[in-house]
Amino acid sequence: MKTKRLRRKILISFFSIITIFVLSMAALGVYVIKHDIIERAQTKVKNDLNSARQIYREETENLKDVIRFTALRFFIKDAILDNDTESLKKQLEEIRKIESLDVLTLTDKAGRVIIRARNPSVCGDSLADDELISHVLSLSKVTAATVIVPAEELMKEGADLAEQAYIKFISTPKAKPTSETEQASGMMIKAASPVFGDDGSLLGVLYGGNLLNRNYKIVDRVKETVYQAAKYKGKDVGTATIFQGDLRISTNVMTKNGNRAIGTRVSEKVYEQVLTKGLPWIDRAFVVTDWYKTAYEPIRNIKGQTIGILYVGTLEKPLVDMTKSIFLVFLLIVLITTLLAGVFALILAGAVSQPLTNMLTATRKLSEGNFSYKMDIETGTVELNMLAASFNDMSSQLDEREHSLKISNEKLATLNKTYLDLVGFVSHELKGVLASTIANAYSVRDGFLGVINPKQCKALESVTRNLDYLAATVKNFLSLSRIERGELVPDKTDICLREDVFNASLDTFARKIAEKQMEITNNIQLQLRVKCDIDLLLIAANNLIANAVKYGFDKGKIILSSKDLGDKVQIEIYNDSMPIRDNEKRKLFKKFSRLDTDEKKQVKGTGLGLFITKEIIEKHSGNIWVEPKENGNCFIFEIEKGL
Repeated sequence: MKTKRLRRKILISFFSIITIFVLSMAALGVYVIKHDIIERAQTKVKNDLNSARQIYREETENLKDVIRFTALRFFIKDAILDNDTESLKKQLEEIRKIESLDVLTLTDKAGRVIIRARNPSVCGDSLADDELISHVLSLSKVTAATVIVPAEELMKEGADLAEQAYIKFISTPKAKPTSETEQASGMMIKAASPVFGDDGSLLGVLYGGNLLNRNYKIVDRVKETVYQAAKYKGKDVGTATIFQGDLRISTNVMTKNGNRAIGTRVSEKVYEQVLTKGLPWIDRAFVVTDWYKTAYEPIRNIKGQTIGILYVGTLEKPLVDMTKSIFLVFLLIVLITTLLAGVFALILAGAVSQPLTNMLTATRKLSEGNFSYKMDIETGTVELNMLAASFNDMSSQLDEREHSLKISNEKLATLNKTYLDLVGFVSHELKGVLASTIANAYSVRDGFLGVINPKQCKALESVTRNLDYLAATVKNFLSLSRIERGELVPDKTDICLREDVFNASLDTFARKIAEKQMEITNNIQLQLRVKCDIDLLLIAANNLIANAVKYGFDKGKIILSSKDLGDKVQIEIYNDSMPIRDNEKRKLFKKFSRLDTDEKKQVKGTGLGLFITKEIIEKHSGNIWVEPKENGNCFIFEIEKGL
């Protein structure tokens, strides 16, 4: 009976430990999977908004350049001075078509229309009160902005533009209630430039623009550039939209019948945040028919008034399905592990109970001194049968008993090793909570979870710094592990160095840069492209920017620049800091090597960042070096374009 009770206790103890472990790991797995996937998706959509904004700005700047250079043409000022409207009509219309402009119009210095390229018969009206024209007339410089154009002005430019701008409202779930049913005005990217005579006097203003209503050039370019037109179950994974007010006027969001959702409206929550308060919205939102991870920001006119919204979003359904799939796989693994652990517990309980029973009986008999004690071998119990046989030949089995004890000790040692392996496994899994710990620490420090006092803030700043250092250390050791295993093989794609790599890296360290009040100058060429592994190159960029921030002076400068060397590109990262001595250069790119100076000792580091960066650059057939300057240091690397 005692043997059975002992075995039962062993099994209960093992299954209790297994149950607690499984429940803990399941809860931890759900938490980590959910937060890691969702937070990564929201961070990505925020970066996608940066890309969309850049594309929108490029369209504005391109239009601005077209109008500026057109205003410098001799035929315009000559035609104004000679009152040659016929010549103006032909040449302006030709330019308008070549540059694919919706509007190209010339006014005199008082703002009266001289000629409209699209509709030359309508002229003589005054545009002096137009917000863009008046701005150019008062400042005499080229200006570009997004503006709202009334229906009357669109009709003057052409009936087809007025028709293109006209949109009927479509009932939209979760939109803010409104009594309006249609919109006749249009939103236009518009640029205007003064026209000067040979003597520098102002002769007039040339302005041009492109109507955004039902113009899908920008939103489709965002979808192709940022999301590569990816689809999930027949739906676009990524979408982009331009709103006039809260009305979709240019979009690749689709309705249920497969049409572009022109005329639908933004949700009421987004309306209040972006249009009413003028603040960005970075969160999930309901978009026409589905939930998306979204990012919205205001589009403002030249006076800073919010007149529209720029939006990008990632379909939430793939993220939800991915979370479910990962959880099911995780649950299956947990169930299999539980089953194997149960079988192992049964085997182990049996293996442990037998030697413990023999040990207990032998100890009791020896303490009584009855070495000749004989037991009935037909006890009906396996353990007692073995015990009886053992005691029936006690004197001759002493060596065997010692051997049995040795076997028991070996089994206990195996059990102990298994326990230690289990503890090691749990410790390894706990690394996964680091990301959420950092996020929570920053949330508390920045007051998102309630107001904290200065002493608490100072303590939390120390915590967040240490957590950031720990996160960076983990990333460096993971990268080092890949290097040591020979797994650092670049997967090269065509990327833009400034936009895809260094802009993203600067965004990552924006908080620390702001804390040190450092001045950032990014002179990397806008269209400089290479074929490389974007993830690896981003690690290298992060290491170089992190070093520039850590070792740079407070309120110092960080300057990024580039050179196009034909089949190679050269990137320079300069920061104001103590110049590195010549005898220290050879230590910089060695593994676990740090400079032995008082300044460097004050900053935490593993000595891995530059080593990893060097390995990444060399994997891209490049090289990296440092050049000390008078008041700082310049890290320079070259890689092949590979295009």
